[in-house]
Amino acid sequence: MVHRAPPGGVIAGALAYRHHCVQVFEGYAGTSESGFRAEVESEQALARGEHLMAAIDAHEHTGLTGPAVEEAARRLEEFGARARFQGKVVLDDNRLRRLMAKHDPAVYPGEYITCVHNHAKALCERARRGRAEGLPDHGGCKPLACRNVALTPENSAAWQREVDRITRRLASRPTLPPLLRHRLESRRAEITAFLLENTTVLESA
Repeated sequence: MVHRAPPGGVIAGALAYRHHCVQVFEGYAGTSESGFRAEVESEQALARGEHLMAAIDAHEHTGLTGPAVEEAARRLEEFGARARFQGKVVLDDNRLRRLMAKHDPAVYPGEYITCVHNHAKALCERARRGRAEGLPDHGGCKPLACRNVALTPENSAAWQREVDRITRRLASRPTLPPLLRHRLESRRAEITAFLLENTTVLESA
C-alpha cells in the first residue's frame, strides 16, 4: 500500500490519539486481562502511523516551525527512512504495526500543536506527580511554554483564529468587566508573542 496525503494535509489533523483516548479507555480496560486496551492502543498507533507516513511522503514535515522543529524533522525523517522501499513509502498494516511498535517517533499531531514528546522536557509530565509512563498528558498540556511543541501551518492558523476570536470578544458590546478584559488581553498578547517567536521555517527544510 502506498500512502498519500489527502487534501489539506495530514500531519496537522487532530490525531492526538494516545493523549486522551487512552485515558477514556483506562477506566474500562486498564485493569482488564482481556487485552482490550492493548488492542485499542495498537489500532490507534496504526492510524497515527498511517497519517504520519502520508505526511512524510508529502514532505509536510519540512514546513514545521517552533521550539521542537529540529527534533520533529529528525524523528520523522528517520521514521520515514525505515519504511521506504525503492523510493516509495510502501507499508501493509502488519508491517506498519511492527514499525510503530519498535520505532514510534512519539510525534502527536493536534489542532493547535504537534507534540514532539520528550519526557525530560514535558511540562505536562512535571505537573502530574506519580505518573511513570512516558506518554504525554493531553489534558495537562501547556503549549505556549512547552519545548516539545512544533507547529504546522495549520497549527499556526488555529492559534491566529483564537487571537481573532479574542479580538472580537474584546470589541463586543456591552463592555466586558475589567478583570475578564484584562485576562483576555493577556491571553491575546501571550499567543501573539508565541506566534511571532515560533513561525520561522527551519532553514534546512
